[in-house]
Amino acid sequence: MQFPEYTVSLLIWVLPDVAIGIFVFGKRLLSVEKVYAFLLTVGVLAAIGCGLDLLFASRFFTFPEPRSVLGWHPGGVPFEEYVFYISGFWFILFLYVFCDEWYLKAYNLPDEWYARFRRRLDRLVYPHWRGVAWLGGLALLSVAAKVFLNPGHGWLPGYFLFLLLMAYGPFVLFYRVTRRFVNWRGFIVTVLVTTLLSVIWEVTLALPRGYWNYQHPSMLGIFIGVWHDLPIEAVTVWGSSTLVILIYEFVKIRYFTPAPTTPWHKALKKLGYDWREGQSGLSGSAEGSAPAKKDSGPATG
Repeated sequence: MQFPEYTVSLLIWVLPDVAIGIFVFGKRLLSVEKVYAFLLTVGVLAAIGCGLDLLFASRFFTFPEPRSVLGWHPGGVPFEEYVFYISGFWFILFLYVFCDEWYLKAYNLPDEWYARFRRRLDRLVYPHWRGVAWLGGLALLSVAAKVFLNPGHGWLPGYFLFLLLMAYGPFVLFYRVTRRFVNWRGFIVTVLVTTLLSVIWEVTLALPRGYWNYQHPSMLGIFIGVWHDLPIEAVTVWGSSTLVILIYEFVKIRYFTPAPTTPWHKALKKLGYDWREGQSGLSGSAEGSAPAKKDSGPATG
């Protein structure tokens, strides 16, 4: 049986997901809290990816080559679209975890620092109000750009605003709490690799082979001609999607408590380790090495 092209091309995400997953969990690189944070985050991303495909894919994309897919169209969208976005989101998180826990582990903060920091927080969500202002400014700028660059198709740059909201949601909600714990070197590697891989794949396969295309009236109006009129939004989509890493770091902080609080803690120990074993406690002079103080940490910036 010969599988359609789009279906086979999804291996660009699926194979790395499987390989990194086997490596990370096979070597038990993650503590129980990190295992739970990882599984919860990929589960949430899968649900969000499916929901967004159902609601918005038909508004922003076209699928001109039916022979490139299997022919299953849940919600009027090719099945491959769901796999593409779910496995792509997972690739972002798998690659970041690989960098954070192994490749760039020298820049990974010790697990006990999470617990000390978590204990000092009055609350978990500290909105980044400057980020809200940036969000509003970019939204207004995009509307002006759409009117000027893509006239005759309304004033609303739907796809750009959609990406802006999805990217800035985690940033506005979680950045002030997670910024000290994100492995920023691993984050940069993840942004660069994901963006490069997705753009190369899209301009060499997806657009010329008709896996999908973009509904130009919903775009800003900036198209890259030598890349088969790829809209500028497509270049930034995976780079901005890496902000889902903030969700992963947020969940880690939420469950790094002196006593285990993760659901299914004993079961998850089969995939990870318990950082509490062999520790004498979280008090004394060691607290002074915590990365932030309660009153001066997330409440600033």
